[in-house]
Amino acid sequence: MSHLRWVLSVLLAPLLRERSIPLVRPERIDWNSSLLPRTIRIKGHTIFYVTKGEGEPLLLIHGYGAGFWVWEKQIDLLSRDYKVFAPDVIGYGYSDRPRIEYVPETFVHFLVDFMDGLRIERASLIGNSMGGGIAWAVAALFPDRVSKLVLIDCVPPDVLNHVRNESFRTLATIKNIPLLPYLVIACRNKRSVKAILEECLFNDRLITPEVLNRQFELTRVKGSAWALYSTLKHAKETSRMNFLDRIYHPTLLIWGERDVVFPPSVGEMLHRAIRDSKLLLIKNSGHIPMWETPEEVNAAILDFLKA
Repeated sequence: MSHLRWVLSVLLAPLLRERSIPLVRPERIDWNSSLLPRTIRIKGHTIFYVTKGEGEPLLLIHGYGAGFWVWEKQIDLLSRDYKVFAPDVIGYGYSDRPRIEYVPETFVHFLVDFMDGLRIERASLIGNSMGGGIAWAVAALFPDRVSKLVLIDCVPPDVLNHVRNESFRTLATIKNIPLLPYLVIACRNKRSVKAILEECLFNDRLITPEVLNRQFELTRVKGSAWALYSTLKHAKETSRMNFLDRIYHPTLLIWGERDVVFPPSVGEMLHRAIRDSKLLLIKNSGHIPMWETPEEVNAAILDFLKA
């Protein structure tokens, strides 16, 4: 099997090199000129983020394969009352993609290190999908660092038994076949990226050419395939982090009723597991309701944070 892996890597290396592009961080944010790109070095790696506003700190944490851009409809509004930080998680967006093992603890310690680097002692965490999983894990393991939690269509501890969208289920099915899931991820084209975005949205008409290009270019950055593959490979390890009963922070769960990635039943399960949490279902919205239906989500977030 090792010989087959070597042969395939040699044969496909020219294709993968041609598809990959170097990481070039933007000097300005096209969709919001008021945001200044910033970086911070964390344990030898450059992490990209934006920040805006003054007041109590809020951290916005994106999900698997995404970037800070999914919060484009929250940053300005939330920054009127809070100091908002929106990082690209290590391995994603415009942050470095070191060739490390992306185990669940990688992301938990990344967020704590990010807070330490910016001298954020305590913050409210707002996370979507994988970002929500990072948020609740930090709250459970580092409770003194968290004020409030907003978990938006977030991953549960036993993620592989609850995820339902076709693209991820396909990868999960083949994840133990040597090299194959990595190649599937590495060879994604614009059509397959669009199909994944369509799984995440109820209203796929929102996927404009600009939005598609934005996400597609991030998947082409050298090292993206490894980060995505390694995160997938270790996804089952989230089951050992079932610390939901440790969470005592005020928690709001927001869920798209039309989510085909993690259906509302997952939100209901988390609601039962996290004491005194609140669950809000958003009609006509999918896996990233803060981007798809921002008016209702933004109002709920602000009401919850100010309570």
